[in-house]
Amino acid sequence: MHGKRLKLIYFSTGGSEVKELSLGWKNISLLFAGFLTVCLLFVFAGLMLFTDVFQDAQIANLKKTNTQLEKMLADMESKVKEIEKEVHNIEKNDKDLRVFVDLEDPGDDARKLGRGGLSEVSYSIYATSENELLQNAQRISQLLDNLDARMSSVEKSRSEIISKYNENDDKWRRIPSIRPVEGGRLSDVFGWRTHPLTGKHQFHEGLDISAPRGTPVLAPADGTVELVVLKYRPNQSYGRQIVIDHGNGIKSRYAHLKNVNVRVGEKVTRFMPIGTVGDTGRSTGPHLHYEIIKDGQHVNPLEYILE
Repeated sequence: MHGKRLKLIYFSTGGSEVKELSLGWKNISLLFAGFLTVCLLFVFAGLMLFTDVFQDAQIANLKKTNTQLEKMLADMESKVKEIEKEVHNIEKNDKDLRVFVDLEDPGDDARKLGRGGLSEVSYSIYATSENELLQNAQRISQLLDNLDARMSSVEKSRSEIISKYNENDDKWRRIPSIRPVEGGRLSDVFGWRTHPLTGKHQFHEGLDISAPRGTPVLAPADGTVELVVLKYRPNQSYGRQIVIDHGNGIKSRYAHLKNVNVRVGEKVTRFMPIGTVGDTGRSTGPHLHYEIIKDGQHVNPLEYILE
């Protein structure tokens, strides 16, 4: 086979001259190898050119993405600042409410949980590298976590405020603070006096409020009826009377009543009619004898009446 040769015959259509080209297998192999090399060079050059274009497109796309991320972070920074202002206002309002209900303030350090706000962190949102962009995003994430923790602290404080307010409200509703009889005249006060019937010098343990027979007697605070006396001896003791337990060691007594409108164990509320003015028991005329007992000791009811 090595002795054989390849003969190429070619001619021009415009002329009659015929030419021949005789090639051995060695020459054919060299031509084929040269052609293959040229083809590989073209393919490699094409791949290099295509790869550069692809990389340029990737870089351009990444730059566009980074620009979009920078804008998003800038928008987030603005929103976080607005949120921080709102959180600060809420914390200030919470502080005022704690003063109002007489709760100890935990302090600004406890409110911020030992971590600074956005205004206390200095950095540029417009990053010059992907690493800076990532760091800024992490900082904003940490600040959002901090704001979330501060809001959780406020929510806990609000629960304490509501509980304390309800406790205070219940306490105030149970303190006798209004006149048990609207109108009327204060005919005798708390303290030492000469008894109008016996003429003896003795201690008067309450107030006497003169009013027409049948005038409504109102509960001055919330409480539970502890004692009701309907039967009495004429011209003796308190006559018909009511004792109300207001809790917190405070009780009130209403004596010389004409009518009693409540029963033992009944819950009463402030301004609720519990009876009417009368002159039962030892009395010189229609009036209400009103007492306040604090921790077992009689105290001046005038110190409790706010109006």
